[in-house]
This record gives sequence, C-alpha cells and structure tokens, in this order.
Amino acid sequence: MCRCVSCVTLNCVICVHQIFRDVIMEFSRQGQVLGNLLFELSSEALGLLPDHLKDMDCAKGHLIFCHCYPSCPEPELKMGTRSHTDPDFLTILLQDLVGGLQVLVQNYWIDMPPIPGALVLNIGDLLQVS
Repeated sequence: MCRCVSCVTLNCVICVHQIFRDVIMEFSRQGQVLGNLLFELSSEALGLLPDHLKDMDCAKGHLIFCHCYPSCPEPELKMGTRSHTDPDFLTILLQDLVGGLQVLVQNYWIDMPPIPGALVLNIGDLLQVS
C-alpha cells in the first residue's frame, strides 16, 4: 500500500466517508420513524384515524438536507438560506447553537433562539389548511 501524503489523505477521506454514511443512514431511519409518528399524532389531532395522513402518502419518501452555518465574527455580513416556505408536508429541524432561524409573523421577522437538543417542527405548504 502506498504511503504518500495523497494516498494516505484519500484513504482517510474514504474511511471518514464510510463512517459518516453509516451515521447518516441510521439518522435517516430514525427520522422516518419520527416522521411516521408525527403524521399519526397529527391525524389524531385532526380527529382522523391515525393512518389517515400516511394513507394519503404524506409520509412517502423523505429527504435529508444538511446545512452548516458556522459562527461569523461579523454577523451583519453573514448569509444563509433565502426566506422561504417549506414545500413539503413536514420539516424536522435540529438547530445548532449559532441560531439564525427566523419566522415571519405579521410582516416582521422574529428570531427563533435555538434550544439545545430541541427539534423544530415546521408544517409545510402541503399540510397547511387554507
């Protein structure tokens, strides 16, 4: 096996990638379990049978997006995701301690300070009742 810096670095990247992949796959499985439970509870809260939203395929498929916004020494210069609504049924968000999540309330952006270990649940466009 070659021991040059490039090959050793590549082998470390491959090793880290495999470990990271396993962690993300388990995170994905647990996220699906949590999502299914939340759809059951939401169905019941709406006075419906527990499987109602799942039977409508609301829980079919899921995506994981990983955004990392490190702390910025000049916060006025930082950039993040543009203002948006979530185009899905449900978003489960784990905030870091840097913060930055805002919610639009009566045309004003309100900062949502992170709570360590808490999950933020956003109702997406597809689940909102008009």
